[in-house]
Amino acid sequence: MKRLLHVLAGLIFMASISAAEVTKVDVIYPQATQQHQMLTLTGTVEARQNANLAPLQAGVVEKLAVEIGDKVESGQHLLSLDAKLAELSLAQHKASLKASLASQTEAERLYQEVVTLSKKQLVAETLMAERLSALEVAKANFSRAQAALAQQQEVLARHRLYAPFSGVIAERHVDLGEWVTQQSPLFTLVAQSNLRVNLSIPQEYYNQLNQSEAIEVLITHDFAQSVTIAATLDRLVAVANDSSRTITGLVELPENLDLVSGMSVTAQIQLPASDQNIVWLPKSAIKQHPDGGRSVFTVEGSKAKHVLVKVVKQQGNKIAVSGVNAEQGIVVSGVALLKDGDSLTVTRVNGDNL
Repeated sequence: MKRLLHVLAGLIFMASISAAEVTKVDVIYPQATQQHQMLTLTGTVEARQNANLAPLQAGVVEKLAVEIGDKVESGQHLLSLDAKLAELSLAQHKASLKASLASQTEAERLYQEVVTLSKKQLVAETLMAERLSALEVAKANFSRAQAALAQQQEVLARHRLYAPFSGVIAERHVDLGEWVTQQSPLFTLVAQSNLRVNLSIPQEYYNQLNQSEAIEVLITHDFAQSVTIAATLDRLVAVANDSSRTITGLVELPENLDLVSGMSVTAQIQLPASDQNIVWLPKSAIKQHPDGGRSVFTVEGSKAKHVLVKVVKQQGNKIAVSGVNAEQGIVVSGVALLKDGDSLTVTRVNGDNL
């Protein structure tokens, strides 16, 4: 009888131990979604046309027609160089042209004279050939004088600088009386239309962006009462900066915005969806590791299975992770004390509504 009591007591003790080893947990079945990320960068507004203007002729600055901050139109006069010597040379070329014209007229008269006499057979053929040759030489000299005059007119015109496009004078680099050459910057002219945003994008996003089309970008002014502008990434320069390890992205801006070249803006790039799905979980489902890693526990055949995950995004009490199958139940309670292979009893099952 005593032996039977000892056996019954042992069975009861083993049953109590077995029951104690089963952990009661809550489980959630989240819904998988495609991974969308928003890349936020600071960009700079720039003009498509931004030029340091140089003269086409060397000389001394005689007149400044504009000042820094002036708005100019395409073709507007900006600066004049001292052109006295060029004007005198032009007068000489005009006189040379008149002389050449007179010589050509006289050669033409002499040639026509022998032509008339030749009809009466009163002149030798050699004389007529000489007069014709002299006429051709006179015509060539006149054409050369015309070309020389046109060249000198161009040299004189190059003593004046004109705006190649409409914009604003951002900088003036010279003053009256200074000697300048064709390599000397005179003004910095910046267009106020056709603006775009220059973005420095980390190189790791190049393949993801290069393989997609019509990538959405939200542009926000960096000042009070800012307005968000919807645009697209228009150009991705396929060369990385060897210092910053970034690539250049360009976003064209619409006209009539309260932006000027040089301003900063915030750009949010909608990255294309990746092939890897993510699931949103409550914070209670995530187990923190001493090395900084994260993991979750799934339920497989009433057993806990340890799965490493990667945190993609965090929003309030919810965390988006990748690396887990959404079709599996994920433990959301007591994960800090769970170990791989622990027996589980599911007490409550939740859907994807967190």
